[in-house]
Amino acid sequence: MNVVYYLIELYSMFTKLYLKTTDPRICMYKTLRENISMILISVIFHTLVYSSILNLASFIFLGKLLSTEINFRLITILFMIMLIGYIARIRHVKDIYHAYGENIDKARNHIDRFFISWVFIG
Repeated sequence: MNVVYYLIELYSMFTKLYLKTTDPRICMYKTLRENISMILISVIFHTLVYSSILNLASFIFLGKLLSTEINFRLITILFMIMLIGYIARIRHVKDIYHAYGENIDKARNHIDRFFISWVFIG
């Protein structure tokens, strides 16, 4: 298989994970239990991408990569923040859903605008 195929599959997995973790009608524990492998893949992937970007910035501006110790701390912190972020996302989605009187259409519109316009830009 080629790289493009795997990138398409990865993108598809991220899209499915987004839809599953932003469905307010599903119990938080069920969402986490059924999607833990995809969540871990997403967290690991994004942790590696973000730490690589920070190492690239360090190389461009300082002329050297970050030390092993700093990379270890960076990866550990990013990993924990992203794991906690999935739990916070699910909780926030449920709060939005309840704020709209459990109207799924209004909640879904709000959720998609929020996450796509602010979180993904960040």
